[in-house]
Amino acid sequence: MTNVLHNEDFATARAVKQAKLKELGYVAVCMAPGEAAPGHSHTLVEEMVIVQKGLGQMQIENDVYDLRPGSVAIVPAGKFHALCNIGADNLEAITVYNRNVDRDEVVLKSRAEHFGCAEPA
Repeated sequence: MTNVLHNEDFATARAVKQAKLKELGYVAVCMAPGEAAPGHSHTLVEEMVIVQKGLGQMQIENDVYDLRPGSVAIVPAGKFHALCNIGADNLEAITVYNRNVDRDEVVLKSRAEHFGCAEPA
């Protein structure tokens, strides 16, 4: 299974682990055209990005996936991920994540830290 699901792929959504509602958190995402997040990775926290509107791309590790309304990107804990808007309209999405972890135990890394390279000048 790939890391990004589209409407026609939801039969394979069983790969998403089950969680109780009280164990989940969410963040609304709205990115302007051309906007790009620098990306990061983190241990212990898994994410599911559900695209509602617009066109985007998501990098997960070294792979880049196209996103459109209805796409679901699944980011396992520890994997680098970055989101950008490649469309002419705002990219709107919801990120759902497991919040049933000790936040003090989560290791957050920038792109450079994750890939072991120097930050671009």
